[in-house]
Amino acid sequence: MKKYVFLFLILFVFKGASAQNTAKPWAYWWWLGSAVNEKDIHESLVKYADAGFGGLHIIPIYGIKGEESKFIEYLSPRWLQILDYTVKDAKALGLGIDMSLGTGWPYGGPNVSQEHAAKQLKFEKDSDGNLQPKVSLTKQMVKRAAPGGEGLVVDHFSKSGISAYFERFDKVFDLKNYGVRAFYNDSYEVYGANWTNDFYTEFKKYRGYDFEPLINILSKKDNFTISERRIKADYLETLSDLLLNNFTKPYTSFAHKYQKLNRNESHGSPANILDLYAASDIPESEFFGSKPYGIPGYRQDPDYEESRFGKPNIAVLKLASSPAHIFNKKLVSSETATWLGNHFKVSLSQIKPIIDESFLGGINHVFFHGVPYTPPAEAFPGWLFYASTNFNFNSHFWGQLPLLNAYIARAQEELQNSQADNDVLLYFPIHDLWHMPDAAIHMIDVHNIEKSGVFTPSFRGVIDKLQSNGVMYDFVSDRQLEYISKANDKRYKALVLPPMEFMPLATLRIIEKLQRKGMKVIFSDKKPVLASGFKDFENNQKVFEKCLTRFSISTNLIKDLEAADVRIEELSTLGLTFIRKIKNDESIYFISNLKNEFKKGTVSLKGTAKSVEVFDALANTRKYVSFTQSAGKVSFDLDLAPGKSTFVILGNKELIQPAKVESQELQQTVLLSNNWNLEFVSGAPFMPTEKKNISLGSWTELPDSTVQYFSGVGKYSSTFEVPTDAQNKHVKLLLGDVRESAKVVINGVELGTAWSLPFELDIPQGILKQQNKIEIYVQNLSINRVRYLDKNKVNWQKFYDINMVDINYKPFDSSAWEPVLSGLLGPVSLQY
Repeated sequence: MKKYVFLFLILFVFKGASAQNTAKPWAYWWWLGSAVNEKDIHESLVKYADAGFGGLHIIPIYGIKGEESKFIEYLSPRWLQILDYTVKDAKALGLGIDMSLGTGWPYGGPNVSQEHAAKQLKFEKDSDGNLQPKVSLTKQMVKRAAPGGEGLVVDHFSKSGISAYFERFDKVFDLKNYGVRAFYNDSYEVYGANWTNDFYTEFKKYRGYDFEPLINILSKKDNFTISERRIKADYLETLSDLLLNNFTKPYTSFAHKYQKLNRNESHGSPANILDLYAASDIPESEFFGSKPYGIPGYRQDPDYEESRFGKPNIAVLKLASSPAHIFNKKLVSSETATWLGNHFKVSLSQIKPIIDESFLGGINHVFFHGVPYTPPAEAFPGWLFYASTNFNFNSHFWGQLPLLNAYIARAQEELQNSQADNDVLLYFPIHDLWHMPDAAIHMIDVHNIEKSGVFTPSFRGVIDKLQSNGVMYDFVSDRQLEYISKANDKRYKALVLPPMEFMPLATLRIIEKLQRKGMKVIFSDKKPVLASGFKDFENNQKVFEKCLTRFSISTNLIKDLEAADVRIEELSTLGLTFIRKIKNDESIYFISNLKNEFKKGTVSLKGTAKSVEVFDALANTRKYVSFTQSAGKVSFDLDLAPGKSTFVILGNKELIQPAKVESQELQQTVLLSNNWNLEFVSGAPFMPTEKKNISLGSWTELPDSTVQYFSGVGKYSSTFEVPTDAQNKHVKLLLGDVRESAKVVINGVELGTAWSLPFELDIPQGILKQQNKIEIYVQNLSINRVRYLDKNKVNWQKFYDINMVDINYKPFDSSAWEPVLSGLLGPVSLQY
């Protein structure tokens, strides 16, 4: 009976969540000092609803200097009154609201006693010079805490500590179940915690032997024997089990108790995070930092330190999306655009590729990071969060943000209403990480995944081989393999085991069972050598070695996958990246061109089709295209310039095929005159005078002392002629280098706004004449305006805690920065 009550509760929770608009992007909403009020909240929510947001996530943090009288204590009657108003007002505007269960991060606060605070184990010499274990507090306090949220970080390994922590929220939600959609837990980031009060008891429960006589093994730094490595691995696996069973599962249960969902960032923790994500309603990843794309014109912030923070990696996203796929969770979220570039320097054209790559990694519920709460009447730049990127109404791209939001909404509508269609499971070899001959507590850290230990060169090599050959895969843990075996899940055709040294005997037996049931099992390049763990390891090893004889080693992974009927998609060989999904027996491909290897040509997809539909979520256009079929492939012509993305749907309804349209190259080019007028129509801190008869280039380089500080919109205007034979043809307007977006009007007709790469717009037939007038409204970044504030020592940096730092976490000061290129750099041309 309990089973059915639980299933009913889950269905009820998700039915309530479905009323929220999750296709539109949501955003982190930092309440600085919780210095909020109903009037400003309403005005802000109206702005966010009008801009195309689907919801906001409340995170109270540190406050603003000079606003102390307005601070509201977290969870005080006034704070809860504001929360109640916010969720009701948001609902009336079609917005959802999530909230953190605490302020700042990680979980902790004034209700955390020393008994329930995070613990660390260290070793000290006694009077005889012998090392003795000593348990003490980590003394870590909540980072970025808001008023009323300060205090010690809770012990995430302690069931009683977590239960005591949630009591504070029980008292709130038992009295009134406020209408937030979901609770949230930020990335683990508990530093130095490696112990809990009842660890010995818990260890024996999970591992089956006493750890206390062996504890001094943890005092070693290196030179571990193989037995000591096994014991240390058991210790680390126990921490993983505790984080799953004493924190993550109780957190999920707490959310369900109040008919809420939970969002959980599991990364940064010393655990098999695949299991933590699986235990969460909405697994949440993080797209942190910047990376160079091959898209012509794409700019990476040169100040980003890849050696320090790593390069964002699609494998990070798949750590969250894989458990969602295995357990059929509808939503996979991501903290998006965190530190994509320095403050005031991020453009929409830099954001779209990471949105596309997020979709490719299985994300379908984007959370912008983020929108700092600021009174709408506050002078520019308003209240800010210490980390970029700012998506609130003081951002330079606010006027164009609805265009990005609409694109995301259309794309996520497709992605959320379809299921993953991956052929391969890729085993996550975490036991090698736990058995490493060192003393480290290994965190699976998204900020630099290449250095997190588990992503060894050999494991990375298998991942790269799958991705470069167009093989769609999901990561899988030991627990999840057991689930797949028991559920008799037939979705996956093959299980790939990367090179590794250690594997649990129980897992190898499950793999045997899967092989007997028909799943292709492929050990890539080598088999594991040792059964993991210490208990009965000698007997386990004998059985382990016998089991291994039933498997062979693959020396050609892709060939063996093909033999198992795994689909090897040709898109990857063309330089295109994709994710494949399924809906009502229709195959749905989201394809993105993040390189510079493909522009247009014939592409083939594995499968069959009765129709092929191309859906451009950016232009919001759908069209059926002609195609051919042979040898299990569907082939058609695709035009997808670098920077663009599209959906392709292989349909199952018989349609009359459209006539094949011969692809015609745009061979004629008309370069527009370099004789332009530039009028500054809106912006600050100055309104520069109109410039006439200028060449295209950065307006910061014009001979005007005010223009290098200008942030706003400049209108470029000119006239041009086109040949008669171009007036009734397909014509494309190429804008060249745009800093940062361009709304185009030709002969009084608005063509649209180019805000993403490539900066191009189509000109419909009937617009062009022999003589034409063109107006291009260009919006630049706001950093030049901030340079002016810093040069003149305007006190806009007035925040407690970390205040404002740059992308390298140094105090932010742009006063000595060079002006950032702005305006229409061109060249501007027509192609027909």
